[in-house]
Amino acid sequence: MKIIDLLFSEEFFFTSIQLTVPILFASLAALISNKAGIVNINIEGSMSVSALIGALVSFYTKSFVLGILAGIMAGIIMGIILAFCVHKLKTDSVLTGVALNIFASGFVVFLLYAILGTKGDTTAAPSTVIPYLKIKFLMDIPFFGVLFEQNLLFYLAILSVFLLSFLINKTKLGLRIKAVGYNGDAAKSVGISVAKTQFIALIIAGVFSGLGGVFLSMSYLSTFNSGMVAGRGFIGLAAEAMGAGNPFLTLLFSFLFGTVSAFAISAQISSSIPYELLNTLPYLMTILALVFYSLRKTKVRERSRVKEEMK
Repeated sequence: MKIIDLLFSEEFFFTSIQLTVPILFASLAALISNKAGIVNINIEGSMSVSALIGALVSFYTKSFVLGILAGIMAGIIMGIILAFCVHKLKTDSVLTGVALNIFASGFVVFLLYAILGTKGDTTAAPSTVIPYLKIKFLMDIPFFGVLFEQNLLFYLAILSVFLLSFLINKTKLGLRIKAVGYNGDAAKSVGISVAKTQFIALIIAGVFSGLGGVFLSMSYLSTFNSGMVAGRGFIGLAAEAMGAGNPFLTLLFSFLFGTVSAFAISAQISSSIPYELLNTLPYLMTILALVFYSLRKTKVRERSRVKEEMK
């Protein structure tokens, strides 16, 4: 199959969507955290822990619903730990996030060994897979019909974009979150609790991180392995940065990153490009996106400075 045929095939579109979902959940977690003034590096580790907990609970209970709920709870707990360290122990949020990521990478291996006696994956305990929702008639539409035969979490991810946009722009909590993120001291002066608001924001971020994790271990694959998150938490941070805090633009850039990831996988079969080079594409795209975002933000600041000087 030629590269051009690959890019316009239904199979490639389907794979792109599948790879977009965990990135989208990660980017939504980053978005709500950043709105509250917290750089949440902990998303990567939260997704990893949630993926494992969701997979194990779904296996032992034979319920994908309980697996999802357990994964969400694991993500929330990771968010609470971050909030506790930042507000009670007065630690730096970025350094704490890095530390929690390192903790998560070791914790999942420890938990695997303690429960299953393995150190790499849950092949011996396959997950209860989250079902797919197929919408008749719509799924028969050429090319775009694949949008209507997706996993339940795909539809929840799309719904989450609208719900998060409503939360941020139309609710009192959303206004408080934006106020705290914009200027914590000013928000505090009008009676808004910075700690409580950021605590709530990190809980919401934990929900999204948990959903991203369980999608990987209970939908994209039917097992957990210790390297399955593979930087998607950081790619989500890049997608959110490119989206500039707008949930719908964040969705768009999440899909862009998902498409690049799908190409890196699919092109290994259909092209002669070395797979080692293809595997670097999602991460190279992340670096380029962040460089572009940084340059754009610098230009905006420079224009604002010039306008202020001209007044």
